[in-house]
Amino acid sequence: MFFSDELNIKNENEVLEIKKFLDNFGVNYDYPDKTFVIRDNGEIIATGSASGNILKYFFSKEEYKGQGAMGIIYNSLLNYLLESGHDSFFVFTTPNNKLIFESLGLKEVYSTKRVSLFEGGFYNYNSWIEKTRSSLRPKKGRRGSIIMNCNPMTLGHKYLIQKALEEVDELLIFVVEEDKSVFPFRDRFSILQEELKDIEKISLIKGGPYIISQGTFPTYFIKKKDQMLEIYTELDGSIFADKIAKDLDIDIRFLGSEPKDMVTLAYNKALKDILEERNIEVKIIPRVSLKDEIVSASYVRKLLKDGNIEKAFDFLPNSTIEYLKSSKGREIIDRL
Repeated sequence: MFFSDELNIKNENEVLEIKKFLDNFGVNYDYPDKTFVIRDNGEIIATGSASGNILKYFFSKEEYKGQGAMGIIYNSLLNYLLESGHDSFFVFTTPNNKLIFESLGLKEVYSTKRVSLFEGGFYNYNSWIEKTRSSLRPKKGRRGSIIMNCNPMTLGHKYLIQKALEEVDELLIFVVEEDKSVFPFRDRFSILQEELKDIEKISLIKGGPYIISQGTFPTYFIKKKDQMLEIYTELDGSIFADKIAKDLDIDIRFLGSEPKDMVTLAYNKALKDILEERNIEVKIIPRVSLKDEIVSASYVRKLLKDGNIEKAFDFLPNSTIEYLKSSKGREIIDRL
């Protein structure tokens, strides 16, 4: 009978021990919120961890597979999640572990040849997509989509939206809900609501956990780091194409061009290939420039950080400017 123990990350010997164990699987330990291990004769034989509501690092020694170690680790992490107030969670794993997680009652969201995403808890894709679908008007004509973070919303975002509106009868804007940006999701969403409130053709949608970000996507089971973007894009693009776009009857997705960032440029190209294979049109809109500068949220954040507030305002719509003048906005500027 196996028992799980919580790893004490303040104990250097225990941290060294888990690092050595994970090294056998080509994995680097990145100090997650919680880690459980199972030992046999004093040695780690299985482990699993949680970062937020993402479960990861499910590994066991080959000779102990099929003996219930993963189930014990999973139950320990599940209790931790519930105690921490998480009522839903996700597992990124390799496809060879699919049977294990299906036997634990988790639902498969999507699998590619190289990665599987499972979910558990009270929140699931079906409930999210039904809620989203019920919030939309009956489809009439061409339905387009954009995924935006808006950290914060700039005139570049507004330009992309305006160009997309010229080509569709309805535009769905998915706002990345994950709160890893400087500007909180609630505020980013509110700024968009205010700025776009008079445009009937637009529906703003909370991205939920199914608009996967690179911040959420774990790299731990990818042996070659140069495969990271490829594997992430394959999962992200396939979920959008085969589930979200299909269930919401989306005809076209708009992307902003990327003249500088080679990673985003590669992501756009790979995403375009994935979507077009599924007969979803993709249109890349050239980025707009003002005052000889390409308008980007990162450039605006730099101006704000450097104290060039008035210059930053030149690149922002009224709703973002009014927000930054508020007490909340001033707090964010001070934190940059």
